Amino acid sequence: MHKDVQSGFTLIELIIVIVILGILAVVAAPRFIDIKGDAIIAELTAVQGALKSANSLIYAKAVIAGQVKVESGAITTNGATISTTLGNITPLAANVILALEGTYEVMANANDSITADWGVFDIPGGKSMYIVPKGYATFDNCNLLYNVDAANTTEPTFYRITTSGC
Repeated sequence: MHKDVQSGFTLIELIIVIVILGILAVVAAPRFIDIKGDAIIAELTAVQGALKSANSLIYAKAVIAGQVKVESGAITTNGATISTTLGNITPLAANVILALEGTYEVMANANDSITADWGVFDIPGGKSMYIVPKGYATFDNCNLLYNVDAANTTEPTFYRITTSGC
């Protein structure tokens, strides 16, 4: 008698292997693809760009008004008065809320949870502030730091995005 020797997989075994690989891919993929973190980083970058653009417009108006050397000035735009430091937007929550579009919430404490899209936390002293996305606290390493230093007359504005915690 001649005995048939089977080599390879049966159709059932192949389907079972494909299903198992599919389940593993669905479970493992979110750990390797961080879409939410990338989206938040992109939003922080967009807010930084919007703040830089608003600052450029305010600075241009400050040049016209002769306030670029004034440590504590004010510029009125679109019916709103924004305080300035050397012609740049003074880093206070009220100014940023007036200068940028979107929903912002003033954070009284660095660890406050916010309900708006963005939280704004003023650092005491009036030189720096943080803009934080919803769902994060100020020092969660997912923020935009905006600083204006009147002592640095050559480059008074400073922006830094921290994304290691996003």
